[in-house]
Amino acid sequence: MITRLSTLGFLTGLAILTALAGCTSEPQQRARSERVETREAAPAHKTEKQPQMVRHYDPEGKLLPSDEYIIGLRLPRGTKLYREDRLQHVYRIQAPIEKVLAYLGPMLITGSVERRGKGAIYKRASVRGAEVNPTKIDVSILEIGHSLTRISVNEIPPPPPPEHTPSPDRTRSAAQQSFRTLD
Repeated sequence: MITRLSTLGFLTGLAILTALAGCTSEPQQRARSERVETREAAPAHKTEKQPQMVRHYDPEGKLLPSDEYIIGLRLPRGTKLYREDRLQHVYRIQAPIEKVLAYLGPMLITGSVERRGKGAIYKRASVRGAEVNPTKIDVSILEIGHSLTRISVNEIPPPPPPEHTPSPDRTRSAAQQSFRTLD
């Protein structure tokens, strides 16, 4: 009787193991093949999504220009908008202030440059190469941390037109009168 029970137990156990092996073998093989397929496809997918390295400096260590302009002023690469109002535009760039001054300074035409620590404020400046009557701007370039520089561009609105504009006939007669006095 003992041999019969042990044989019966052995056969039952063997049947259970066979059933379990039969049930799990196909999903395991499918999972393995899926893992192999994803490993093969992953490197090609990764190389497509890697962003290109954007250089901020030329070989001489000078900042390179970006494609972003503000009021005719071409900003350097790596500049990020920090805050913006209607007439004020504030940017930050991870670069030494000396490099930012060397980049932006030659672009600005003004007779009033005020030094502030290592930085500078260009008052009522025009952008070099801008149209005949460019918008006047105040540009401040200030150091706010180690290799962190703040660029603030404030537009100076043009003066309002005169309240009373003389007629063309009156302007012409005033010009003729001034020419007579020159003779």
